[in-house]
Amino acid sequence: MTDKQTTALLIGATGMLAEAAREAIARADKAVLVSRKADEFLFGEPDLDDKLVPLTLDYDDTATFITEIEKHGPYDIALSWIRPKAELMRAALDAMIAPQGLLVEVMGSRSILLGEDGSPSIAETRAQALAAQPDMTYAQVILGFVIEEDGSSRWLHHHEISAAAAAQLDDPIPRRIAGTLEPWDKRPG
Repeated sequence: MTDKQTTALLIGATGMLAEAAREAIARADKAVLVSRKADEFLFGEPDLDDKLVPLTLDYDDTATFITEIEKHGPYDIALSWIRPKAELMRAALDAMIAPQGLLVEVMGSRSILLGEDGSPSIAETRAQALAAQPDMTYAQVILGFVIEEDGSSRWLHHHEISAAAAAQLDDPIPRRIAGTLEPWDKRPG
């Protein structure tokens, strides 16, 4: 009997999600890192960097993007930051998650807003669709903002965003809000 190799997929995780990406890589034997400059990214730690399979891709070329990441799947852990309207890419990613795998999807604050026609939000649509897939765990991180003691507000810092994503890796729940989303009119300009 051979032990199964654990594979992580990291999309859009070289900036604000780099600390959470570090956590995901530590749990995997192999980590496919996808970004426009993946070949330039390293943690500077051999135990992490040796696991990296960099794929320098731009998701504006959806077909190539999907074809290339499919080659390395299925994925036991996926951490993604993908633009809101990339439905085809999201659906393809869902199909690449291994049985009993975990998909952590990071979304911006606007992802919770209803559509102009009153349709469900992107976050809600994704949560409903993936709740129906019993062979995987789906966990969202919705990025909010922070209200300071003086009443001013600011966007989250990278370490706050990564902490929320890492918490989803440790203890996945359907939706975790990083910061706050209310009151909406206090969002930073």
